[in-house]
Amino acid sequence: MSTIGGNKLSGTATDSPPSSSAFDIDRICIIGAGPSGLTSAKHLQAEGFSPSQIDIYEQQDDVGGVWNYHNPSEDKDEYADYVFDSDEEASTAPGSGACSLPSLSQKPRKPPTFSNPMYDGLYTNIPHTLMRYSDLAFAPGGKEKGTHEACEIFPRRQVVQEYLLQYAREVRSLVRFSTQVEHVSLQTPSADASKGASTGEASLIRDRWTVHSKNLLTNAPHTEVYSAVVVATGHYSTPYIPSAVPEMSGFAAAHPGVISHAKTYDTASAFANKRVVVVGSGPSGIDIASQISNVCESPLVISARSPIPGDMAAYLGAGDKVRMVGTITRFLIDERGIEVRSAPTDLNDTTGEITERIINIDAIIFCTGYLYTFPFMTPSSLPSSTPNLTTDGRRVHGLARHFIHICHPTLVFPALPIKIIPFPLAEAQAAVFSRLWANRLPLPSHEEMRDWEREDEEGKGLEGQRVPGKSFHTFPKGGDARYINALYEWSMRARDECVKARKEPPQWGEDQLWQRTIYAEAKIQFEKTGRKATTLRELGYRQHI
Repeated sequence: MSTIGGNKLSGTATDSPPSSSAFDIDRICIIGAGPSGLTSAKHLQAEGFSPSQIDIYEQQDDVGGVWNYHNPSEDKDEYADYVFDSDEEASTAPGSGACSLPSLSQKPRKPPTFSNPMYDGLYTNIPHTLMRYSDLAFAPGGKEKGTHEACEIFPRRQVVQEYLLQYAREVRSLVRFSTQVEHVSLQTPSADASKGASTGEASLIRDRWTVHSKNLLTNAPHTEVYSAVVVATGHYSTPYIPSAVPEMSGFAAAHPGVISHAKTYDTASAFANKRVVVVGSGPSGIDIASQISNVCESPLVISARSPIPGDMAAYLGAGDKVRMVGTITRFLIDERGIEVRSAPTDLNDTTGEITERIINIDAIIFCTGYLYTFPFMTPSSLPSSTPNLTTDGRRVHGLARHFIHICHPTLVFPALPIKIIPFPLAEAQAAVFSRLWANRLPLPSHEEMRDWEREDEEGKGLEGQRVPGKSFHTFPKGGDARYINALYEWSMRARDECVKARKEPPQWGEDQLWQRTIYAEAKIQFEKTGRKATTLRELGYRQHI
């Protein structure tokens, strides 16, 4: 048993007798070529799975996932800038020089675009020295070259996308771009697996997953069968807007376009001279509020359940440019407004008195997160005896350690947790399931994995004690550090781990743990000093060992 950061961790695969099952994996489907899909492919290749055994499906025209930014202003009719005469004049006027345009059905289709939470002026809220994968740096340091000669310590979105393009070079040939997975379903379990389960003999897990996809450029359907599936689609597709507030639906119908979600936000200029309310005080809410408050009617109002830290409130210009209030209790249809509680004073203050009405609002932006949805996984995707993956969208059910499907461990869901550093966490998960599927780590028993899910439900998982009231996949402060290092220990117990060709999983040492404790306040200093600093030291932060 090991200790990390003073917290005793238990329940790794080798702490209990493994099951008698082994995997028979010949082909792997990865859905999504974003950060978690890319690192999954690289770790699978490091475990000996060949390029011919791995297919990555990506509905966009490039890698990057949410970091593959698409400018909404580019979505327009390609003939919209032309002024045409009537069809009759163009076709009958002799010598008019009128030319016929090719029909849209005959023109090559452009790669499809999909909305995502990325917006034009985004800088990360994580320093790149912590955000990075274990085998590739953003900027030179020590013996590492990095993907950029230099970049801001909190990089711009463009830099992160360029970093991912470099990271993807080894696996880019595996990606089927502009291809959307439409349905995934599990075929009947194999006879060998059934025999092992009934006789107690060693059995091979031979799941077979049917994957139906469509090429979005040609509309051509395609079906393939795989023995394992990595669902690496992220969780930023379906916006969550609380709907239980009285009169909200009536307000939305009476004032279309006033209510929106952070997913549709792109630039602050759209809110110039408008009266704006931002709902939510998470990272996206704070960043969007800071941008819009520079151009909207003052003060911008932030409605939140918990108080904003003093240094952040001071940075936002609380009292002048920005004003904090509590939760919305009612929408006011006739006044185009809202009724709100008083601003919370501590984390447990959610019942402040109703103090005011805010009327004549031009925009209400909900920065309230997203739901877990997998449109290609339907009730028919899994046997009826298997619990539904999602119910209300707030968590994914039936998973061990937040990523391994308990009933069918040939199905994994990397990077589901929130309040975490996503790239290294997804890499740590990939290191585990790639070793499991290569049979270098023993598969924990079904009962053991069930126990793990119960531990996670009770807030006693690898990530540590969950904050009361927070959703299932929301990690506590420092939970990602404990979790990443626990998965590192699990991965490094694999058979033949000393072979140099293997890819080593991420492990956080003193420097990463220190960065994890100070990066939020460092981001405020980065914003105050003009977004130019390239190191934490330039912002006044240095580790004292």
